[in-house]
Amino acid sequence: MMTPADEQTLPTAYHVGAFALIAHRGAYLITAPRTPLLPGGRHDLPGFVLSAATGSNPVELQLRRTIREQLSLAVSDLKLVGSHAARGSYGAGDGMRLNLIFGTEYCAGILQPDHTQLTGAEWVPSEDLLRPGGAPDWLQGAVRDFEAITPAAPPPEPAPTSRLRFGRRR
Repeated sequence: MMTPADEQTLPTAYHVGAFALIAHRGAYLITAPRTPLLPGGRHDLPGFVLSAATGSNPVELQLRRTIREQLSLAVSDLKLVGSHAARGSYGAGDGMRLNLIFGTEYCAGILQPDHTQLTGAEWVPSEDLLRPGGAPDWLQGAVRDFEAITPAAPPPEPAPTSRLRFGRRR
C-alpha cells in the first residue's frame, strides 16, 4: 500500500520515446534537433516522444512516418537494439522517459532534413561513434547491438569480365 510520502516521490509523468539508428555503408545518421530529445549533447537520432493520445498508432508506423517527415528517407525493417530510461522535463512536466532505439538500414530517399525540426543531419562512420568518448554510452551500445544482429554486407562483386575468345573456328 502506498503512503502519501511514496506518492510524492513518484514521477509526475511517464513518456516513451522511439528513435531510429539508421545505418548506411558503415555510417550512422546523427541528427541535431532544435529541441534535443536524447541525452548526449550533439548526438541525437530521428524519432519522437509518444503522447498519451498516440495509442491508436503502432510505434513502427509512427517511427517510419517521423523519419520520412524529418529526413525524407525510407528505411528497412526496424529491430529493437537499445533502450534507456532518463528523468527530466519533457514539456508536460517532470517525469521519467523510456527511450527505445530501433536499428534499421537506409533504403531510399535523398537526405533532406526538415529545418523546422532539425538544425542538421550527417552520416557518421561507425568507428567514430565507437571510439572512446565518440558518442554517449547508450548510442555506442545501440550501434554494437545493431552490428551484432545485422549480417555483414557481402563484399562488392567484381565487374564481370568478357569471356569472348577471338580467333579461328575449327
